Amino acid sequence: MLDEYARDQQERIERDISSFADPGTAVEVSHGGGRRFRATWTMRGTSREATFAISLDHGTSVAGGGRKQTYRAFLAGEQMANLRNVAEMIKQSSSRDIFVPTRARRTDQEQELRPATECLIDLVEEVEEVDAGATRVIMVTGEAGSGKTQVLQELVRRQADRYARGKTDKLFLYVNAQGRALARLNEALATELQDLRVNLTYHSVATLARVGILIPVIDGFDELLGVSGYDDAFNSLAQFLEQLNGQGCLVASARSVYYEEEFLSRAGRESATDGQAWVLVPVAIADWEARERDEFIEQFADQKGFSADDREAFQAKVDKVLSNQNALASKPLFVARTAALLVRGETACMDDGGDDDYALLLDAMTQDFLAREQGEKLLGRQQSPMLAIGELNLLMCELAQEMWNQETRELDSGSVREVADYALATLNVSESVRQMVTERMPTLAFLKRSDLHAGITFEHEVFFIYFLARSIVDQYLDQGADVRVMLSRSALPEMAAKALARRLKQRSMLRSPALQRVLDRLADAGRTEWRRTTQVRENAGLIVLAILGACKDHEIVGQTIASVVFPGGHLRDVTLRQCSLMSVSMRRTDLSRTRFIECSAEDTWLVEPRVKIGDTKLDLGLDVDQVVGIHKLGEDTNKTVYHPEKIKKILVDCGARIESENGRRDIPDERIEVLAELMRAYGRANPVCEEDDHLKHLFNDWSWSGVRRLLLKHGIITAEERQTGGKRKSFLRRRFRREEIMAGVNRNRHVHHRIGGFWGDLERENDQD
Repeated sequence: MLDEYARDQQERIERDISSFADPGTAVEVSHGGGRRFRATWTMRGTSREATFAISLDHGTSVAGGGRKQTYRAFLAGEQMANLRNVAEMIKQSSSRDIFVPTRARRTDQEQELRPATECLIDLVEEVEEVDAGATRVIMVTGEAGSGKTQVLQELVRRQADRYARGKTDKLFLYVNAQGRALARLNEALATELQDLRVNLTYHSVATLARVGILIPVIDGFDELLGVSGYDDAFNSLAQFLEQLNGQGCLVASARSVYYEEEFLSRAGRESATDGQAWVLVPVAIADWEARERDEFIEQFADQKGFSADDREAFQAKVDKVLSNQNALASKPLFVARTAALLVRGETACMDDGGDDDYALLLDAMTQDFLAREQGEKLLGRQQSPMLAIGELNLLMCELAQEMWNQETRELDSGSVREVADYALATLNVSESVRQMVTERMPTLAFLKRSDLHAGITFEHEVFFIYFLARSIVDQYLDQGADVRVMLSRSALPEMAAKALARRLKQRSMLRSPALQRVLDRLADAGRTEWRRTTQVRENAGLIVLAILGACKDHEIVGQTIASVVFPGGHLRDVTLRQCSLMSVSMRRTDLSRTRFIECSAEDTWLVEPRVKIGDTKLDLGLDVDQVVGIHKLGEDTNKTVYHPEKIKKILVDCGARIESENGRRDIPDERIEVLAELMRAYGRANPVCEEDDHLKHLFNDWSWSGVRRLLLKHGIITAEERQTGGKRKSFLRRRFRREEIMAGVNRNRHVHHRIGGFWGDLERENDQD
């Protein structure tokens, strides 16, 4: 009779091989005595068989085809995944241009900056040394233009070379998720594998990732968006995590820490298979400093074949242009663009050297490139420009708008020409010009053919967002436009929101009473309940954040902000006086230098806001239960607290008027603090292991057993056992978001009936004690 461990291994072998077997065929795994199993299956039309020997100490060995090997080597081998061939195809398909070792560091530990590729490889190698029983999700964050994509592509390329030379048994698979409107990550995996022309299908990726020999590198998961906005990205990644069943590792990138935190909050909700088990490791890409810029210029000069004298003169020009441009000089994308402009002698847009506004720099640089396109390439028979600059801008805006409407960043050449033809028809240009421009459209500046696909895309997401922002601004300023429909399409890039705020400010629309009309229009868009209301409110909230930020040079007085969600972001250096917040939700918004003075807040939630004593003023007339968790920034602490009394103290220290505390349940502080500590643990992983050495203080607390019993009784958490390194350990899985659970500490808060029942029982047990 098989013991539990051997039975688990038998099921694993059948599941793993099934992901390689031909569709419609069966995998047979029979017991061969002791801990030995014989498997037969059909793959690529050929019958296969192998014998598997299970050892608790030495793992699984495989005999078949006249050879004996480890389970990992068997799956990676030529007869199965053939990962060596995959590595060769990755090397062939990856073209390396200039690459500077951009630096990064883990943000949850005190670490020095180091080359990002080395940092990520080391984190992946650590997976087998960490017996956590959970998939390690390495989340790489960095602003647009910071070089995330270049770092990840170089990481994949280097590892493919090392794999092909037998220096490692782990291979990275790059998956470009940027702007893809996909229901599941599996579709992106399938596309990447097809483009590599390998015999590996997406069905096997999760198997290889579980074993630890293939690590998906998902670039831009926050852009894996659909009609549900952010939730599509989080759910898609979470569904793939379920397939990993708490094993292996994956790397994902996102533009800001907000997406990392939202993943922590959203990805752990109830799932069909209970397969999600993950630990998040945050890694931040650092901005370039002078040495990285100098190294780039060195490589750039080599590429251009500059002489020693020319190289020195060119370096001096770059230093002069970028000397006061901190926002530009720290981003790899713009350093490269600056170098290209200097080579052509086009530096007028940067000659003043004193403006540190990232958006203005981008605008000047982009228009400079368009002027070159218009004046040197789009010329008619008499060598005169076929289009005006404004018309060329319109073409790019229409293309970006069409991509956004279709929730993609790539269109086929035919669709690109159709967009151009339609746009030019509205401009009443001549038929001959229309035909010539339409034909050339896929080859214009800022556009390129996709590296792996046949479609046309913007050469960088920054330029897509730039032209989309111009389109969004024009739509919003059209008073007849339906703002609700515009904001419902997909998640709005932050740059687009800031561009709209700038244009409104230029038109003197951010002063009373015009400002209130702008805020009311956004509030009206979010009031109607429908399937995309959350998306509309988040996009409207992003615009309101940008508008308030654009007003930081003066106090905002007497305005009403309603029916919006602030998705992260910040209100630093903003002062609001005698303003009203109605049905507003601030999710992890940075209020560290924000001042609310004599304001009011009705039906408003602050979910884990960032505050700093002395710099934050929260004179909002808040109830304590309107704040679910609060993140106190400072030298003495940098963590989120959930205990109502501690929240109240922080609020009072921030100048808050506490209007009411009547809803606070009569529960001992010790039990609430135990729950708060558990919520902090869920901020790092889900499920939480009850044998985690770092959580001994929690599970050894005298009140834990009673709290645990009630959490399980009401289904707030569920208990499960998971195999970790041959041992089975006890884990607790969270079924609701942390803020939803902790909101129940106030009896007046409307919460899920399970959460309400849990807190009610906790309070009643206290009365009985």
